[in-house]
Amino acid sequence: MEIYLSGFLALALAHFVALLSPGVDFFLILSNASKYGRSSGVVTSAGIATGNLVYILLALFGITLIKENELVFASLKILGSLYLLYIGYMLLRVKKRELFSNQTEEKKRKKETIKYFSMGFLSAILNPKNSIFYLTMFTISIQNDTPFYVQSFYAAWMFLAVLFWDIFVVYLVTNSKSRIWVERYSNHIEKVSGAILLFLGSSILVDSVLY
Repeated sequence: MEIYLSGFLALALAHFVALLSPGVDFFLILSNASKYGRSSGVVTSAGIATGNLVYILLALFGITLIKENELVFASLKILGSLYLLYIGYMLLRVKKRELFSNQTEEKKRKKETIKYFSMGFLSAILNPKNSIFYLTMFTISIQNDTPFYVQSFYAAWMFLAVLFWDIFVVYLVTNSKSRIWVERYSNHIEKVSGAILLFLGSSILVDSVLY
């Protein structure tokens, strides 16, 4: 049991440090939550966590199959980079709007819920770094004799960590004390987020094509 505890601590620490580092998903949550309100941020977080769960399960059941297939993995990287470029471009084009508006029809809300969940899910599932990251997480924490139920616990922990951390970020962004600041600078946040996503997408695309 002690060896499992050390493996879990290594995984939990590495995973949490990675969550602290702003990435593609962070800026998408920041943009949606600050621009369209808390509920959209939470739904985006759920989509991101679900996308991460796919890679977590793939790592658990054998993500090496994807890595060993160079064509599939290279295609995934290119698709991911193009999606990042698209999201970044759309964020740069967004004009300043009223924030935290609740005057929305229920039917439209359902459509928006699907939209924000899909944005979060695609952001996570089309980010090729997630596949490598979760494979690494399991590599540093699992031994040959680690029981499957322990591995499953690791997987559940990472999924819940992503979900609750992202929701925590949403609540920070939409807290009433910081709402005035968010109202004033939300459009700037989107522009900066868009520029960062364009940079990340371009970097991944260049790396995929050249290497």
